[in-house]
Amino acid sequence: MASVTGSVIDSIHGGVPLAGAVIRINETKLQGTTDKNGHFQIDSIPPGEHSLSLIHPLLDTLGVAINTKAVPFQAGPPLAVELAVPSVETVLSMSCAPAWRRRGPSALVGRVLDADNDTPLAGASVSLTWKELDLTNLRKRDVVRKGTVGADGMYRICGLPGDVDGNVQADFNGRKTAEVHVKMDEANPLGFQSLRIGTTVVEEAPADTTGGVKKGLAQGDTAKRLRGPARLTGRVINAAGAPVGNARVDVSGTGAATLSREDGTFGFSDLPSGTQALVVRQLGFEPVEVAVELSGKAPKQVTVTLAKPARVLDPVAVTATSSKDGLDQVGFAQRKKTGFGYFMTPDEINDRQATRMTDLFRSIPSLRVTPSGNDYIVESARDATGGCVNYVVDGAPYKSLYPGDVDRLMPPSDLAAIEVYTGSSTPAEFQQAGSSSCTTIVMWSKFKVKKDR
Repeated sequence: MASVTGSVIDSIHGGVPLAGAVIRINETKLQGTTDKNGHFQIDSIPPGEHSLSLIHPLLDTLGVAINTKAVPFQAGPPLAVELAVPSVETVLSMSCAPAWRRRGPSALVGRVLDADNDTPLAGASVSLTWKELDLTNLRKRDVVRKGTVGADGMYRICGLPGDVDGNVQADFNGRKTAEVHVKMDEANPLGFQSLRIGTTVVEEAPADTTGGVKKGLAQGDTAKRLRGPARLTGRVINAAGAPVGNARVDVSGTGAATLSREDGTFGFSDLPSGTQALVVRQLGFEPVEVAVELSGKAPKQVTVTLAKPARVLDPVAVTATSSKDGLDQVGFAQRKKTGFGYFMTPDEINDRQATRMTDLFRSIPSLRVTPSGNDYIVESARDATGGCVNYVVDGAPYKSLYPGDVDRLMPPSDLAAIEVYTGSSTPAEFQQAGSSSCTTIVMWSKFKVKKDR
């Protein structure tokens, strides 16, 4: 019998070995998989002429198929083969017309598929958003470029600037993926991101006749829930590989949240399928956001590493300047000018030198902080019964898992600003269904406002 041995190179990422690639002998059922060094070996091949196929998710994302010509296999020493993913320049030439390439050196390509049956979602829209400096007012503005998914599921957004740091999202008949971070620069002008859109059912939390939440629901639990057929399990670890317990894990935008167990494990059921964003927070670490592909066909497993410790505070003058720029981008300054609501600026947060989040809330006139065991509950000071309080963190609804868990969200030193609104004064972008009379606390982290500068 014949055999073949060889290696696979990832030319897109500088010629590094491509691990996890499948090499298939097309005229047989034989195949092999590359190891971490990109090496593979396949034995017991019938002598004769055979062609090889290279299969890897990266190639699927790029819409590229690699098949060799038929070559003779003979008994004896193994046939030596070296395969490679096409270079960045080759993929850009295949994907973008010359006219588009003259507009800009970078491009974003990928596929949009149905999360539950892997079929292409032809006609879906893909939006790429990033920020650029507007020279007329020296402020950053949002720039949006869109692409349409073809019959093969591929989309291509060409002619992009040399440096793009933004988010991409797919939409198909009102069904959307999470926003996924992508980055292109001079060293890596080709971005590739596949997206999956799945099944989502919107379920609103029940509200009582006074606008508060019914008994039995956690404080702040009034947002819409997004549900579906997917399951997700995972583990949170630190840089040394040790489990991180009591970390908060959110499936962004779905209303699903939980805490990791002592061994670092966590789990969700009934999640929307498709591309979702998983956000993990724990005191002492910088937050981590990862994209996960969920499907109703099989549970998804993921390991999240909290590798970066929380940053030491910069000098107040530098922090205030940085925060101000970022807060302008999220609309904080514009809303403050309207006069509705209570606003706490970066300087005011620094001056209070609070050790926990609820210490900051004590000084806000419309809020009341009351003890509950070893924790503290935040209530509306304008309601004798405490009313209902909703939280919004970095623009997304925050679900309380238990009373007082807001103190474990982040240390006050990581906060850039706070906004507090009562009832109908809450801006539309922060309102949550069934809770029009609730107090809303909007918190902006320094990580968010630095990202939006």
